[in-house]
Amino acid sequence: MANKVQAGLHITGMLKKAEQLEAPDFEVGLVSMDDLIHHEIGIHPYAIAETAKLDESKQETVIARVGEQDAPAEWYVTTLTGLLIKAAKKCEGQPLKVKLSGADSYSRKSLLGSELEADEVNPLIGLRGVSRFADRSHRKAFELECEVIKRARNAEGMTNIELVVPFVRTCSEAATVIDLLAEQGLCRGMNGLKVNLLCELPANALLAEKFLPYFDGMVIDIDQLGQFALGLDQDHSTLNYLHDDQNEAIQLLLKQALSAAEASNKPCDVVSHYIRQAPKLQKWLQDLGIKTVVSQ
Repeated sequence: MANKVQAGLHITGMLKKAEQLEAPDFEVGLVSMDDLIHHEIGIHPYAIAETAKLDESKQETVIARVGEQDAPAEWYVTTLTGLLIKAAKKCEGQPLKVKLSGADSYSRKSLLGSELEADEVNPLIGLRGVSRFADRSHRKAFELECEVIKRARNAEGMTNIELVVPFVRTCSEAATVIDLLAEQGLCRGMNGLKVNLLCELPANALLAEKFLPYFDGMVIDIDQLGQFALGLDQDHSTLNYLHDDQNEAIQLLLKQALSAAEASNKPCDVVSHYIRQAPKLQKWLQDLGIKTVVSQ
């Protein structure tokens, strides 16, 4: 039954690399800015925003990667903007949901210049998502990411680009990120801009009815929700046996989030890395009215 999909359930993909856009049958369900930065840029956003803080050798490496014609920041923005425009066109007017960067600091260690980001004792629950956007040390990188979105939306009428905000711990942070985006010219509602919540924390699901007034919709990441609900490190192979998207606690959180979205009459997408290998989960989601799932 592995890798089979229940009839009536549509599977879309997560855009992580430029090469995916070349596949005629690839349907974009969600864009991961973290993955595009990792695969297509390969340089830490802090090293792009403040290249002069790198040692001389690494500065030369950045310049070699960028080319002498562009400043690192302009190259970064232009490269990512081009990918979003291409993806938005591929959607043919349908919403293109772009998940802003939210990866933990440990997962960014392989990027050139990662030493500019402070080490953390517990990166998984450290400075990430809205708390990082609001932090002064991250401000220049956040401004560059917002510039990418603005340019992509302004190009050729690509107003179908929407935002998905990761790691929103509290309703206060929900209000904060809306303000931070507005300061960068990305005002929710202006020119049709929609801002969605990434429901990946148990708090997001449990208090979904309180989070949703700040957003235009929600995207539920089942894998991340399960990771935090069960205290499970998904990258720890010894713990693989514990992974279960059909765990009762995860299902209760999913139901609560989906019910809140339905009650508020706001769209809700679902993301699952393991959906193709989980026929029972597919059936369970269909029974709850889910017709499309984004597969990582």
